[in-house]
Amino acid sequence: MSKMMGSALAVLAVAGPAIAAAQLAPAPAAGASNIQVTIGKHSLASTPYVLAPQEFSNYAQPYRLESGLVLTFEQRSHRYFTRMRNEAKVEIFPQAEGVFTAADGTLFVFRNGGESIAVSHLERLPFAGNVLIDPQRIYAATR
Repeated sequence: MSKMMGSALAVLAVAGPAIAAAQLAPAPAAGASNIQVTIGKHSLASTPYVLAPQEFSNYAQPYRLESGLVLTFEQRSHRYFTRMRNEAKVEIFPQAEGVFTAADGTLFVFRNGGESIAVSHLERLPFAGNVLIDPQRIYAATR
C-alpha cells in the first residue's frame, strides 16, 4: 500500500467520527442563533463555533488532495475561505474545532493541528468542475 493511501486511510479513520458528529449534531437551544447547513440528506443546525485567536493559522496553508486539486485556506478578519489557484474564494464556516463547512455542504475536517485534512462533497465547490471527482468519496491530504 502506498504511503499516500496509508495516510489517507489514517486521516479517514480519525475524521470519520467528526464527520458523523457534524452531520448528526443536535439542534441548539431555543433562542440561539443558527447556521443551517445541508450535508447530503442530513440537515445540520448548530450554534456558530468561534475560533480561538490564532487557531485558524494551523490550517492556513495549501493541501494537495488525492484528486490533484490544491486547496489553500485563508482568513480575512473573522471570515474564512478556501480557493484553488486564482479561482474565486469560497467562504467556509467553522462548526467545531477543525471542522468547517461551505454553504454548498462541502465539509472540511482538519486533524493533528492541521497536519491532515479530509474533504467530503468536494464536487460541490464551484472550481471543482475542472477535475474528475467521485461524489461518493472523501478526499484526504497530509502535509
